[in-house]
Amino acid sequence: MTRILISLLLLVLTPATADAATPCPPVITGNGPSLHPEGVAYDPLRRQFLVGSVTHGTVSRVVGGQARTLVDDPWLITTMGLAVDAKRGRVLVANADLGLADRSRPETTRAFAGLGIYDLRTGKALHRVTLATGPGHFANDVALAPDGTAFVTDSISGTVHRITPNGHATPLVQHPGLAQPPTGGWGLNGIVHVGDQLVVALSGARKLAVIPLGNPRDVTTITAPVGAPDGLLALGRNRLLLVDNTAANRLVEVRTQDRWQTVEIVEETVWPDKAPTTLAQTPCGVYALAGRLDVLLAGGRSDEFVLRKA
Repeated sequence: MTRILISLLLLVLTPATADAATPCPPVITGNGPSLHPEGVAYDPLRRQFLVGSVTHGTVSRVVGGQARTLVDDPWLITTMGLAVDAKRGRVLVANADLGLADRSRPETTRAFAGLGIYDLRTGKALHRVTLATGPGHFANDVALAPDGTAFVTDSISGTVHRITPNGHATPLVQHPGLAQPPTGGWGLNGIVHVGDQLVVALSGARKLAVIPLGNPRDVTTITAPVGAPDGLLALGRNRLLLVDNTAANRLVEVRTQDRWQTVEIVEETVWPDKAPTTLAQTPCGVYALAGRLDVLLAGGRSDEFVLRKA
C-alpha cells in the first residue's frame, strides 16, 4: 500500500511531458488585435509562448491561439526581443521605438534603447533600464547567460549592453563594425550566448559576429551565405539556427568546428510564412514566429500571427 501511495504521489507531483500534456501542433495561428509581434520566447513553467508587439508595446501569453496581455507597461514602446529567465521567474524585454507604435514619439523614434524586466507570473515591473537615448539607438534583441546576466543589441549604434540581474547596465562593447551600415539595413540584430562568447547577427552586412566575453573588443566576423540574419537560436555550443530576413524567406542551420571562427551550412529550409523574424525552443522543438510585419511595414494592419514548427 505504501508503494502504491508513493507512486500516486509522484504521478501527481511530476509534470507531464509536453507530448502527453499538450499536443505539438505543426502550426499555431495566433490572434491579437494589430499585435504584430517581432519577438517570441517560451515559458517552460506554464508551457506557453510569449510574444511582443511592435505596435502596442506589450508582452502577451498565447493561450489557445489567443494573445492575452501579461505586460502592459506605459514605459514600453515597441517590444522587440524577449528572453525568459525561468530560474528567476522573469521575462526580459528589449524596448525600442520603430515609429509605428501607439506610444511612438518623434523624440524616441529610432532614438531609444532599453530593457524591461518583469515578473513572469504577474507581469509586474521589476526593473526598467534605459540603455541609451537620442538619435541613433534601437534595442533589438536580448540574450541571457546562465547566471542571469542579459546582453542587449543596439542595431544602430553598434553597441552590446550588459545588464546584471539586479538591473545595472554597462556597455560591453561598441564597435564600428557592428553599427548600422551606410548602405542600409540593421547593424546588430539577433544575439545568442554560447559558452564564453556571444554570437550576433549583422543583418545589413550579411554576416555573423563573434564577441568573446573575456575580451569583448576582440570582435571577429564570419562571412557565410546566410542572407540577412535576423533572429538566432543556439542549438548547443556549436550549432545555431537563424532566420534569413531577405526575400529568400528561409531558416538556415549552421555549425562550427573551430569555436565560431568559421561556419558551414547544415540545412536550409524555405519558410512558407512571409517575414519570419525569430525563433523559440520548446519541448516540442523549435518554432519560428511570423508576425505579419510585411503587412505592417506596407502600411496595413493584421490581427494574425503564425508560430510554425521548424
